[in-house]
Amino acid sequence: MPNDEREQDRIDITYHAARLSMRDNLFFAPVLNPRGILDIGTGTGTWALEAAETHPEANVVGTDLSPIQPNYVTTNLTFEIADADEEWAFPHRFDLVHSRIMNDFTLRSWPHFFEQAFQYLNPGGWVECQEFDYNRRSDDNTIPANSRLSFWEREWTRGMEMIGMGGFCKPELVMEQMRNAGFVNVTCRKFKIPIGPWPRDPQLRQAGMFGLVNILDGIQGLSLKIFTELLGYSLDELENLLADCRREARDRAVHSYWPLFVILGQKPVEAEAPA
Repeated sequence: MPNDEREQDRIDITYHAARLSMRDNLFFAPVLNPRGILDIGTGTGTWALEAAETHPEANVVGTDLSPIQPNYVTTNLTFEIADADEEWAFPHRFDLVHSRIMNDFTLRSWPHFFEQAFQYLNPGGWVECQEFDYNRRSDDNTIPANSRLSFWEREWTRGMEMIGMGGFCKPELVMEQMRNAGFVNVTCRKFKIPIGPWPRDPQLRQAGMFGLVNILDGIQGLSLKIFTELLGYSLDELENLLADCRREARDRAVHSYWPLFVILGQKPVEAEAPA
């Protein structure tokens, strides 16, 4: 993915769509007074900023491969350049390890991620993953049988699989990998991020507007390298497909959404932190 200004805007739009869909919850892990919070794949740092402001008693660390976070932040927040697929190196443990949308171009090994999270959590601490499934759903079957956006989803997933990444969240597999790393009390909650202002609920309607903008403005950045370099599309072929997708996304008769899974796991209270 590019990390230009347009992509950074898309990251923030996605953040707001998810936050509204989750009813303004920052996280769901039952951590009452966290002293340390780690945000992996922090992106523009919006989640970490809110975590630091909401929990001024906590030391919040946000990591990402790209230095696109703000320079002026609260004193309890620091940003670091780090690759989550490498060995982690922090001088202290955390009560919460958080990640969001790491299943696209970001994370190559979930087992490694959970092993590292387990190591750097205090006993009783929690890991929380908030992940999209980019394959849309519709509860009233209004997605057209010949949907171009569904075709794009299948092609994008095919391209992602060519580089060893699924591009969508399989919650049962993520939960199994959490347990394999030693986590207990593993649970999953499902939310819906609408695409377009079709929901009756005002908050979900607002989330749907963000979801629509995410497609209209963000689909090109998601597509360019996958479709042209891996799938062999010409630029004209890709632009024609994306135009069809944008047209379909604007259709208010289509009541579609992306599933958003919030998957939690706890490090056992009796577990010993490594020396």
